[in-house]
Amino acid sequence: MRITFHGAAGQVTGSSHLLEINGQRILLDCGLFDGDRSDPEGPNRNFTFEPRDLDAVIVSHAHNDHIGRLPCLVRAGYNGPIYVTPATADITNVMLRDSARIQRDDARHAAPREPGGPPVEPLFELIDVEWVVERFQRTSYGQTVEILPGIRLTYHNAGHILGSAIVQLDFEEDGTARRFVFTGDLGRRSMGLLPDPVIIKEIDVLVTESTYGARELDPYEKLMKQLHAIVSRATRLQSKIIIPAFSLGRTQRMVYCLQELFAVHKVRPIPIYVDSPLSLRLTDIHRTYPQAYTPEAQRLMDADPTYFGSKYVDYCETWDDSRRLNYVTGPAVIISSSGMCEAGRIRHHLRHAVEDPDNAIVIVSYQAEKTLGRQIAEGAERIQIMDQWFELNAAVYVLDGFSGHADRNDLAWWFEQTGGSIKKAFAVHGEPESLEAIAPLLQKHVIEPVVIPERLATYEV
Repeated sequence: MRITFHGAAGQVTGSSHLLEINGQRILLDCGLFDGDRSDPEGPNRNFTFEPRDLDAVIVSHAHNDHIGRLPCLVRAGYNGPIYVTPATADITNVMLRDSARIQRDDARHAAPREPGGPPVEPLFELIDVEWVVERFQRTSYGQTVEILPGIRLTYHNAGHILGSAIVQLDFEEDGTARRFVFTGDLGRRSMGLLPDPVIIKEIDVLVTESTYGARELDPYEKLMKQLHAIVSRATRLQSKIIIPAFSLGRTQRMVYCLQELFAVHKVRPIPIYVDSPLSLRLTDIHRTYPQAYTPEAQRLMDADPTYFGSKYVDYCETWDDSRRLNYVTGPAVIISSSGMCEAGRIRHHLRHAVEDPDNAIVIVSYQAEKTLGRQIAEGAERIQIMDQWFELNAAVYVLDGFSGHADRNDLAWWFEQTGGSIKKAFAVHGEPESLEAIAPLLQKHVIEPVVIPERLATYEV
């Protein structure tokens, strides 16, 4: 077997790994890279392999850094199957359509890269998304399917977001049975909503993520106590809590955690407003998979009229609904996107909230460098929102333990449970600090030296 790392090698984004097994070519994920999508020479617009030569594509989950270039792949000539879990299929359909709309709008307003040059073109159009959806092969957890002659795929629950999967491939080479495993993105343990990642044993070759390989995050119980204190403060001060959250995964988790706070921990309920049309569409998908959640989560949400909804939760669909929140008096929680505060309706809510010291901003996810969210998380005195400067007087709480990514301890636990007989392992999907930190933990359970590959590196394994 040969593996070439075309993305997420030495970095977090652009997940894309090419396997060659007995002459057959399989691509694991096809994600967006962080950076300028309009750059004609950038990695988002140029494949480092030939899409027409692929025999199958396997998707681990529906975050854009794992699915965002699928329409480009089809546009470039790929016409084979794309394997996904049922929930990933539904979510990817929504995510890629939203991405196509955003790119179309951005391209319409973008100036040419050079004076007199051609207009900026979107990476893909809605028609390309249609062709992607046509190629979906829905495969449930635990179901083994022969995707190519002699190569069998089994998906296992990764516990990261709804539909996320660990990829297991079983095959024979030179008469010897072999097992390849790609973790995709692993979730945290004991986080209330989603089950823990499934353990896989007897692994020959492992490719693992390492996003939080250098971090130990707070346990769920501590996070809930912190959230309790923040809600109680808002009730006492009659103020607002602003939560920037990604529409996929984080928004649904925060709604669930607040529901648990009210129902289980008997915290006095306050109104929750979810202000993101994309979040509403994705939450509707989450409601169609009640069996995906832990038994405790199912019991809690079965008591409400709809999953991720109750008399305390209001979803805002229109701009008028969003504007009305400016005049809502506290206490109240407003959950809105984008999660890093770089776009979307969250910026409008921040403008109306950041200068009041009674209000609170709660950061619940990773904030990339130079983003507005990162400035808020680091306690900047003044911040710029849509070309206007504001004093950051609101209280800022960083609860990044609500992340959907396994931390250092969770990854170490998963490696240990595999049985310690992994023959070869590669660490990807992490910044250099995380990769270097996770390698020694992984090495305890791997026979050969752990490899941290560079982009475009190829290995015979």
